[in-house]
Amino acid sequence: MPKKKQINLVRAVGVALLLIALIVGASGFFSQYPNADFSDFVGDFYANIAAEFASIALTVLIIDYLNERREDQRRRELLIRELGSTSNAIALRAVAELRSEGWLSDGSLHAASLVEANLNNAMLPRTSLVGVDFQRAQLNKVDLSGADLTGVNFEGAKMEETDLREANLADAQFARADLTGVKLTNQDLRNVNLFGAEINQANLDGINLSEAKVNGLDMRGSSLRKAQLRKAKLHFVNLRGGTLSEANLEKANLNGANLSGAYLNWTNLRGAYLFNADLTGADLSGADLTGARVTPEQLASAKSLKNATLPDGNKAT
Repeated sequence: MPKKKQINLVRAVGVALLLIALIVGASGFFSQYPNADFSDFVGDFYANIAAEFASIALTVLIIDYLNERREDQRRRELLIRELGSTSNAIALRAVAELRSEGWLSDGSLHAASLVEANLNNAMLPRTSLVGVDFQRAQLNKVDLSGADLTGVNFEGAKMEETDLREANLADAQFARADLTGVKLTNQDLRNVNLFGAEINQANLDGINLSEAKVNGLDMRGSSLRKAQLRKAKLHFVNLRGGTLSEANLEKANLNGANLSGAYLNWTNLRGAYLFNADLTGADLSGADLTGARVTPEQLASAKSLKNATLPDGNKAT
């Protein structure tokens, strides 16, 4: 009710000012031209009214535009807050509305705080999420393929089966994130923080971790076919049952790594450090172990060395 009274008061003041303007204008005109009739007044008034109305119309349009922008900003901020909701239904509805407005790709979400958001099953391909904080968020089965995730913080997030193929992951943080079943094929992860992350059963074919330090990483059952891991520090990495066929592990440090049951066929292990690594049941057929630091006992525990090149350069039979 107070708001309505305020609006009516403003309207009354406007009408009063308009009447005063007409009275003053008429009085001034007839005082200057006492012999003029009403038609003369109308003619003089008509000469100026077009400019006045144009000025008023322009003012109204500018005010309307500013109000519309203010309303869009308010709605955008509301949707971003809803995007960070712990309610999956609310968050997914916000995704749909943000997409319809084009606000998923225009930078509107940059540096947004979406801590603990529940975005499970969200479709966010090619979204611009630079600098977003997703700490402890629920991001299972989210499609982030082709998204710009530069500097995004995924620390402690749940990201089972999330699609990150072709996404920009420069300086992204995945510390202690659950990346079980994640899709990361052909990604360059050398500047990505994976400390304490779980990457079980993940598709990591063709990834580049050359010279990276990922000690202690849990990668059980993951596929790293043709991965680039040259000179990588992989101390105590758990790759049990993983697939590293044709991967490049030249001079990689695998001290204490769990490679039991892993597929290392046709893998480049030239000069690799394998002391204390568990090779029980590993398939090393066709692998190149030239100059690798590994004991005969470790090799004896492997499932197969068929056609492998042994550390001394000889071929296994």
